[in-house]
Order: sequence, then C-alpha cells, then structure tokens
Amino acid sequence: MARCADFRGAFAAWPGTHALHFGRPPAHNRADVPGRVRTAFACPRPAERSGGVLLSTLQRLLELLLRPAAAWERIAAAPEGVDALLRRVILPYALLAPIATGIGMSVFDARWDPLHGYLVAPDRIFATAATTYFTIVASILVLAAIFVRVAPAFGASASYRAALNVAAFGALPVLVAGATMLLPVMAIVGLLALCHTLFLYWLGARHVLGVAAGDLSEFVGISLLLLSAISVIAGAAASSIGLL
Repeated sequence: MARCADFRGAFAAWPGTHALHFGRPPAHNRADVPGRVRTAFACPRPAERSGGVLLSTLQRLLELLLRPAAAWERIAAAPEGVDALLRRVILPYALLAPIATGIGMSVFDARWDPLHGYLVAPDRIFATAATTYFTIVASILVLAAIFVRVAPAFGASASYRAALNVAAFGALPVLVAGATMLLPVMAIVGLLALCHTLFLYWLGARHVLGVAAGDLSEFVGISLLLLSAISVIAGAAASSIGLL
C-alpha cells in the first residue's frame, strides 16, 4: 500500500497544484483549497488505523502480565466503554478456547488416545464449542454486574463500565490460555493463568473499583463465589430444558 507521502508527492507534481498545501495551508490560500481535496488526501491518524487498535490491545495484555499495577492505573484513568470492551476484548478473545477445543475434539479424540484424548462425540463438538463460547462471554458480563452489586458492601461504588473493565481485562490470562486447549492435559495452563487472573482481580478491585486494601481478598472471593453459584443454577436450568 502506498504511503500518504507518496500520494502527496504525486499530487504536488501535477501542473497547477503548487499552491495546494497538505496539513495546514497558509492563510492566504487556505480558502482557495477545496475542502474535498484536503479531505481526500488527508492521512489517517494513528488512532484511526485498525492496526493501532490491535496493537493497543496487545500492549495492554503484555502490561497486565508484566506490570499489572501500572496497567490498572492506566485503565482507571481512561476506562474502555462497554461496546469497545465487547468488540476488542471479550468477544474475540473468548473465541480462543472454543476454537482450540473444537479442533482438539476433532483431531485428538478417543480414537487418537482413549486415555488422553477428548471423549466428546463428533456430533456434539459444535454444540460443545458454542456453549463454551457463550458461557465465557456471559460469565464476564455477569461478573461485572456482581462487582457492581457487591462493591457497596465494602464501602466502594462502581459503575458497570468500570466493573466490566476489571472483569474483562482481568480475565485476559485465562482467555489467552484457552488457545492451548488442543489437549485436555493443557488445562494445567489454564489453572496457572487462573492464578494470575485472581491476582489481577485483586489489584483491579483496588485501583479501578476503589475497594479498600484490607477488603480485597474478601471482595474477590465473594464475587467469584456468587458467580459460581449463578453458573451452577443457570447450568441446571439449561440442562432441565434440554439446552445442555
């Protein structure tokens, strides 16, 4: 793809265009430059490029892994909106585990190894992967709502936007670890990632939600216990009506 500078140079070489300037034309000819020409040849800002969004998400992931306290401070200063979290973090990263397990159930099944392979029938692979995906997404959304409801009991007040930042970014290690689930034994990677996720929730509750330092462990523990209870009840309800 040609760069903006290439287009600028080619346009400037055309006859009769020496008076046109890119960026901010001088005051004496700014009014003479058609607005459509300036707009057509304007270079996109870094924030407007799709690659900048991907790079920003990856940088935040690395910062959460290497410098979590500094990462939460940045998130607290400028939290992402709910729609941005869904598009950039929750929906795409939640796909990693279902895709990996779907491939694993198709390739590394009981015929490959009755002991170490997946024991899912071929006609249930898609349903299992889809259920996993929607369960991951729903769990993050519900956990954010739990954070909002539990925070006042610990003297804090959190908006759903702030709580979803903690729930989504804190879950990133587990979401990324889902990409390794080609084999059931790789669940050990998920357990290690869960340890870091619990630590991120502990820090995020302090920096983003404003929970007191002495209440962090209790806040995270109660929130995850409520999430587990809701998951069990929802799973039982779905199973009773034949969805699972």
